[in-house]
Amino acid sequence: MGLRFDPIGGGQFKQAVKQIIEAEREPIKRLEARKTKEEARLKLFQEFKTKFATLNKTLEDFSSFKKFRDLKADLGDATGLMSVTIDKDTAEPGTYTMQIDQLAERTSVISNGFKDPDLAELGIGFVVANKRNGETAEIFIDTDNASIRGISRLINQRSDLPFHASVIKDATDFEKPWRLLLTSKKDGTEAVGEFPDFYFLDGAEELYVHDDHDFQNALIMLDGFELEAEGNDIKDFLQGVNVHLKQARPDQTFTLKIEEDYQKISGKMKMLIENVNGVLEFIYKQNAIDEQSDTSSTFAGDTSLQTVEYRLRNILHEGFAAGDPESEGFKFYFLHQLGVEFEKSGKLKFNEEKFTKNLENEFDMLAEAITGPYGFAHQLKTIVDGYSQFGTGMLSLREQGLRNRVKRIDDDIARKEMQVERKAKSVTEQFARLQASLSGMQRQQAALSATLPAANAGNPIAAMLGG
Repeated sequence: MGLRFDPIGGGQFKQAVKQIIEAEREPIKRLEARKTKEEARLKLFQEFKTKFATLNKTLEDFSSFKKFRDLKADLGDATGLMSVTIDKDTAEPGTYTMQIDQLAERTSVISNGFKDPDLAELGIGFVVANKRNGETAEIFIDTDNASIRGISRLINQRSDLPFHASVIKDATDFEKPWRLLLTSKKDGTEAVGEFPDFYFLDGAEELYVHDDHDFQNALIMLDGFELEAEGNDIKDFLQGVNVHLKQARPDQTFTLKIEEDYQKISGKMKMLIENVNGVLEFIYKQNAIDEQSDTSSTFAGDTSLQTVEYRLRNILHEGFAAGDPESEGFKFYFLHQLGVEFEKSGKLKFNEEKFTKNLENEFDMLAEAITGPYGFAHQLKTIVDGYSQFGTGMLSLREQGLRNRVKRIDDDIARKEMQVERKAKSVTEQFARLQASLSGMQRQQAALSATLPAANAGNPIAAMLGG
C-alpha cells in the first residue's frame, strides 16, 4: 500500500506545525500572565491614587479660615418677606434689626383699548424709543404688523430696549378690551427712562398712552435707619450679603442674623475623615492576606504604602496649635478633642455631635487648630502634596514605574511574537520541502509499480513509503 499523504496545512503536517508553534509560544503565555498581574497592580495603584486625589480635593475647603467657615442667614419668621444669599469669603457674622416698608416697583404705561389685538388697523409708521445706551431706536411698522400684537412682537425682538411689551385684556371696556402694556425691565430708579412715541399715518384706529404708573424705590429700615434701594434685588446690602425683597410689611420688624453654619462645617470635617479612612482602608486591605492570597497582583507588604500609613498615623496623634487670646500663647488641640478617635480596626471614627459642640464653644481657636499654619489640615495637606505632586511625587513615580513594567512586557511579547512568526515560516518551509520530496518518491513508486508489479513485495522504496 502506498503513502497516504496529507497536503501541507492539514492533517499530520498541520498538526506537527501547530505543536511546534505552541511550544514556541509558551514564553509568550508566561509573559501575558505576568502582564495581567502587572496590569492588576497598576489598576489597584490608580485606585489608591484616586483616593489621594479625593482627599486632596477635600482639603481645599480647609486651605484657609474663610474656606473652612460657612455662614447662614437666620430670618426667623420673616422668610416670606425676604431671602438672603451669602458670599462666605467676604461676609461677616452679625445681627441686624430690619423692616421692609416698601418694595421697589417698575414704571409702566398702558395704551388705549382695541377691539381685536390682531387686526392691522393702525396704518403705517414708527415706534421711536431710547435704547439702554441712550441712543434712539426707530422700529418701522409696516401694514402687516400694524396691530398691537404686531407692535408688541417687534418691540420684544429688540433686546437693547429698557422695556418689554405685552398685550393684555382689560374687561372694564367691553367693546375694546385689548391694550398694549409697556413695562420697564428693572425696578425702581435704576430703570428710569422714556417710553416710546408712536407715529402712524392712514390708520383706522389711533394708538396712544392711556395711563402710566411711575416707578418707586424700595424703603427699608435697618437698625433704626431708613434706607432706599433702587430694586428688590440688592447686591451687597451688607458686606457679602445679597437680599431679595419679597413683600413689604411696614408693621413687622424682624431680625436678620448672619452666623456660622456649624452643621455644614461639621459636614466638611466628616468628609475629610472619611477620605483619610479611604486611604487607610486601602492599605489595610492590601495587607490583609492569608494562605490563599495572590500577593503577586497586590501590594501586600509594600514599603511605600507602609510609609504612607506611618506618616498619616503619626500626624493623627499630634497636637495642633492655636493662638490663645487669653494667655497670648498657644493652646494645643488633639484630634480626640475634636471628636476624631481611632477604632480597633485602625479606622477613624468621627463624633459629629462632639465636634459641633466644641465649635460652638471655641470656634475661632478650633478653626485655627484645623486650618492654621500649624493646624491639622495644613500639615495633612503638606503630606498629601508630597506624595501626589505631579511628576516628582511618590504616586506619580510609582505609577510610571508600573506603566514602564507593563510596557517592557509588551515589548518582550512583541519580540517573541516576531520570533514565533519567523519560526512558523521556517517550519512551514521545511515541511513544504519535505512534502515535495515525498511527493516525488510517491510518483516514483507509482511508476515502478506499473512496470514491475511482481517485484513490489521486495521493493525497498515501496517498503520505505509504506507500500
